[in-house]
Amino acid sequence: GGETGITIEAKDVNQNIALRKFTIERKNADGSVYDPGEAKNYLLVIGVDSYKSWPVLNNAVADAKAVTELLTTKYKFDSANVTLLTNDDATRFNIYQSLRTYIEKVSSNDNLLIYYSGHGFFDKLLSEGYWVPVDAESNDVSSYVPNSQILKIIENINSQHTFLVADACFSGSLFASTTRGYTEHVEKYKSRWGLASGRLEYVSDGSLGKNSPFAQSFLEFLKNNNDDKVAVSDLVQYVKKKVTELNEQTPVGNPLKGVGDEGGEFVFYKRN
Repeated sequence: GGETGITIEAKDVNQNIALRKFTIERKNADGSVYDPGEAKNYLLVIGVDSYKSWPVLNNAVADAKAVTELLTTKYKFDSANVTLLTNDDATRFNIYQSLRTYIEKVSSNDNLLIYYSGHGFFDKLLSEGYWVPVDAESNDVSSYVPNSQILKIIENINSQHTFLVADACFSGSLFASTTRGYTEHVEKYKSRWGLASGRLEYVSDGSLGKNSPFAQSFLEFLKNNNDDKVAVSDLVQYVKKKVTELNEQTPVGNPLKGVGDEGGEFVFYKRN
């Protein structure tokens, strides 16, 4: 069950100290305790490389498809709960509407993983990062998807765990700068994590026909994992180390700021 032990020290009038141990259940608003066995894992994957007004990318769509295939075959993501938006489908309208549907669809016993691969943009005047959809105009910020809007939607999705992965330039503006140690019972606390390919910098798309360096290490870790379950923090550490060693870019992975993170972590379960 979702139990947390708390020890409370109480003094009486004669300064005698009594230690009492209470057990507190971590319950959702509807009174249920998070059960990973019953959880639905929703997956939204967005990949854009054939841009209209932006430079064409080599590998964004291939990466998006590879991530989708790996998660639905090796891990407990059912294809019925997967939305894949690539190229012409990845318009500003479709990205925004797809994100919004999870507010109504996802219950407090479900999880959501969002993976974006495409161009990113950073507006220095507003200190705002953006995803660049397929139909974005080259100099029109209003046709991009702002990080603040993505975070606002995530804040309103009542999942147990949401994990946002962005393989795009300038995704670093999504993050809170907290670190935490891994604990055994990490799943039962709500979490809102992110993993992005670079801080505030241009990141590599990789050479044609290969994965981006970021996607390659993300896929490599999950492909090579032999454990029945693996936590987000392990994946994040691997990707950070691997990408930084091989490329001049520094991935960032942390809890997302101000959207309801309570110190937990999403856990990937392998199919039996």
